[in-house]
Amino acid sequence: MSPTTMAFIMIIVIIAAILWNKIPMNFIMFVVPLVCALAMGYSVTEISNVILEQISNVMRSAGYMLMFGLIFFTMLSETGMFDIIIGKFVSIVGDKMNVVIVLVMTTVISAIGYLTANISTTYLITLPIMIPMFKRFKLDQRWAMIVCQTAICAMCWLPWGIGVVNSAMMAGVSPEELATASIPWGATFIPGIVLQWVYFTLTHKKKYGTLGVQVSDVASDGKASGIEAKENARPQFFWINFAIFVLAILCLAVWKFPSYLVFIIGCILISMINYRKDFGKIWNKAGMTYFNVLVMLIGICFYLAVFNMMRYTNADGATVVAMGGFGEGCTMVVPSMVSSLANFLTGIFPEFLMKNMYLIFLILVVPIIFFVPYQVYNAMYPLFISIGASFGIAPIAIIAPFVCNLATATSNTPMNSATYVGCSLIEQEDVKGYCVYAGVIMFLTNLLSVICGVVFGLVHL
Repeated sequence: MSPTTMAFIMIIVIIAAILWNKIPMNFIMFVVPLVCALAMGYSVTEISNVILEQISNVMRSAGYMLMFGLIFFTMLSETGMFDIIIGKFVSIVGDKMNVVIVLVMTTVISAIGYLTANISTTYLITLPIMIPMFKRFKLDQRWAMIVCQTAICAMCWLPWGIGVVNSAMMAGVSPEELATASIPWGATFIPGIVLQWVYFTLTHKKKYGTLGVQVSDVASDGKASGIEAKENARPQFFWINFAIFVLAILCLAVWKFPSYLVFIIGCILISMINYRKDFGKIWNKAGMTYFNVLVMLIGICFYLAVFNMMRYTNADGATVVAMGGFGEGCTMVVPSMVSSLANFLTGIFPEFLMKNMYLIFLILVVPIIFFVPYQVYNAMYPLFISIGASFGIAPIAIIAPFVCNLATATSNTPMNSATYVGCSLIEQEDVKGYCVYAGVIMFLTNLLSVICGVVFGLVHL
């Protein structure tokens, strides 16, 4: 069977299985590519060697960084450090409250919360603090989640986030490189954040005629100080933990130390300072956050390896099965599925349409992901990259926009578990209704981000 046909089959089967939602995503990513590779005539040994090479590359470039990064930030969160920072911030501005300050605080606290690089955790940090304030001012609680998610969009470039790592795998670059390329895209959400503040403020003022307190008997201290109830909270070590956190950020952002090494040392310091009598317990709890991520990483490695696998003869006449390109003196025997599919599509669609295919999908990400899981977009990345390469567009330029802008969609789709976490915290039983309402606002926010990207030269039409 031709690589082009098999590529269509593999993508269709994966998308159909995801939409069917009866088979675990990890299982799909393991089995479907393997069956497709066997159907193309590759042997089990050839497939295994290519997959192991892909896994090795991914673990070396991102896997270890992600593992210890997740453990490090989970430990910091368990100590209550983020709760204390947010509680202090709330107490500082507490006597200056009005609607505008509440909206701005929601953004700031969400940005701090997303240092954990987890959307659900950010909701759990931000919304319980802010919802009492929203009630006191009679602000629409749906706005809290929308503002929170837009702040997350602006912060999604963090290199220890699973989304960045997955996307970096697709682009064939390190998470740090992709994060650097994605920071400008995060900045394109600043106008959207400000316009949301303005729109929500004017809407509220029109309805109530004031920006002041509406209900005086609703608790509004916003303390993140449920910290006393947290079993693993260590407020007495706040300044030590904060110093370790700041030092880790400096090591990563300024001194450019290897990220996995920074996080390993950080994990050791946090556990031995805060949990020296029972450090094994916190390591077990924090380590579990990585298990499902690891399984997903390996599943994506299967998909990428098979999608990019090719057979050719080298200069010595030996047959080689590998991923990616090949050097001079080599002869193609069986091209990769992704290159075959890209050549097929560029041959039948207009050049302008193909060159900007990734941009079209970027603009439509919110309405599309309302109906299909975001994993479908991840599955399309290799195709976008291959088509872009035929027009001289670097893989990182194709993928960087999706790192932050994809989050405009994952917050308002019934197909993402984080949506249900957020809706429960803002007391929205009609999840689909919230998704429709928020989807319109987030579509416009995403569109504004793309327009800013074009204006500031991040996209070349």
